[in-house]
Amino acid sequence: MRLSVSLRAASLCLVGVCSLLTACDSDDPPPRPGPRDTSPRTLTLLQTSDLHTNIFPWDYFSGKADAKRGLAKVATLIKQAREANPDCTLLVDTGDTIQGTPLGTYYGLVDNAPRHPMAVAMSELGYVAMAVGNHEFNYGLDVLNKFKSEVNFPLLGANVRKRADGSEALMPFVLTDVCEVKVGILGLVTPGVTTWERAENISGLRFDDPVETARAYVPKMRAAGADVVVVAIHGGPDKQPTGSASNPDSWLADYADGSKWADRGNLPGENPAVQIAQGVSGIDVLLTGHTHQPIPKMLLKNPEGREVLLTQPNRWGSHLADVQLQVTWSGERWGVDAHDSRLHVVDEQVAADATVTQLTQRYHDTTVTYVNQKIGTTTAAFPGGFAARYVDSPLGDLINLVQEDAAREAGFDVDLSLAAIFTNDGALPAGDVTLRDAYSIYIYDNTLYVMEINGSILRRALEMNTRYFGPLDANNLPPKPEGAKAASPVVADYNWDLYSRIEYGYDLTKPVGSRLTHLRFKGAEVMDDQVFVVAINNYRAGGGGGFSMFKEGRVLWTSADGVRDYVARYMQSHQNLAPDTVNTCNFSLTPDLYTPYFGATLGAAKCAPRK
Repeated sequence: MRLSVSLRAASLCLVGVCSLLTACDSDDPPPRPGPRDTSPRTLTLLQTSDLHTNIFPWDYFSGKADAKRGLAKVATLIKQAREANPDCTLLVDTGDTIQGTPLGTYYGLVDNAPRHPMAVAMSELGYVAMAVGNHEFNYGLDVLNKFKSEVNFPLLGANVRKRADGSEALMPFVLTDVCEVKVGILGLVTPGVTTWERAENISGLRFDDPVETARAYVPKMRAAGADVVVVAIHGGPDKQPTGSASNPDSWLADYADGSKWADRGNLPGENPAVQIAQGVSGIDVLLTGHTHQPIPKMLLKNPEGREVLLTQPNRWGSHLADVQLQVTWSGERWGVDAHDSRLHVVDEQVAADATVTQLTQRYHDTTVTYVNQKIGTTTAAFPGGFAARYVDSPLGDLINLVQEDAAREAGFDVDLSLAAIFTNDGALPAGDVTLRDAYSIYIYDNTLYVMEINGSILRRALEMNTRYFGPLDANNLPPKPEGAKAASPVVADYNWDLYSRIEYGYDLTKPVGSRLTHLRFKGAEVMDDQVFVVAINNYRAGGGGGFSMFKEGRVLWTSADGVRDYVARYMQSHQNLAPDTVNTCNFSLTPDLYTPYFGATLGAAKCAPRK
């Protein structure tokens, strides 16, 4: 049995050395092997995914503890699960590991000299493999390759190929023995990397179709002796339940029943996990990621009608996926007879692991000091969340102003800009503003593009934008602001864009596709063939969120820096920012959503309708 789950690489070396010395020093003949143990056994597969540099139970953007996240807490669950099945447990990750919080930014861009904190923590925990995610490429190949050299497990990516000759750029799969059963783990990543990532960060690489890649490699893994085949993919199901996705039973519905599932608004091929399960023979389990959902268990049928299990442990270290495989000996090889999976939840009852905490404490402390430095001031607060989305808000205008300013510095006077309020937690306080505050309003590592588009692209994007909202009745609004969002499919907050410098409005009582009430630029109606130069982030420019129309445009410039860093610099150079000065009223929603939900608590908004 290979000690795949040993906690340290050093332990592996010591075990090997001691065994070798014992064999050399002994005059006794080697013991004869006894009869092979072919009794049934249970294998445990543990999975993390989309950790996004969340080690500590801490939110760097709010500066507060968060008891429901962090690899340090997941480590406690991992060790408990190993105690339950100590000799037959494997730990796997499915990517988006080295980016996502200021911890990742600091050790990816500010000081990449030390060993990466995620490498320290994950190597301690004894992962057997990690499939790379799309965000592994955010800081370029030098940072990724350094991380790869610092962990004691392989990074997998079978569909990541060298553009020059089509050869493998990363290890495609790993075979490991556990409980005398040979487990093969195939790593795949969403091909959406090429849409979202800057070209220089993936220079010389191509990203092949994961379905076809799995179809090519699974037979090779079986031929190499794999008794159990696991696909670890940074990608998930392309649909989600139409009911409550938090209900485990909703994930067990027949995937062919269109009434039970809604499209996620993916890029073509972005989330092919179900297609792999249903279209590729020989797979036992899919460990998935990317869609940031807790999926306790999905059951799908492969081409031969055999059941394949799929699971996903959400994001940020909020869950640990636990797969139980019952395997039996057929006389020739092991095979899976039964399977089950569940998610272990990270909450207030789960303590952070002392070892992981101690090993990474200095990284955490350095990051907290870094984000708490003062960079600017405001004359009043810039509210965030729904209060900033449901009206033409100072916060939305500020992000667009930053993008326009950055484009101007690069030599482009843009006609308009578009940006989103990513989370409900980001906002700017009145008075002193820290780097953490600035980062909180732009939590992703998006870069800035300047593009040339036409009026047709703009109009279609604006119409599609309103998928964010469900059908609304001005006289019967939902009791809470989040209730105004569409329920099926649910659209992520970062897929509702706020535009600058154009005059437009929406009537949300009408169906999607006919909600845009007007669209003007400098007082004149926008024509389909009219040309605009726009500031836009790389995700949206590449069609992210289903906005494929932007791919019809022409890229004029891409930034080397992230929009988040432009926000911080702008605030440093523009002290005493005033919300009313920043705020320019150029769009409206019908019905008015700001006043009913926020007027009493936050006061009248400058751009809200007056009665």
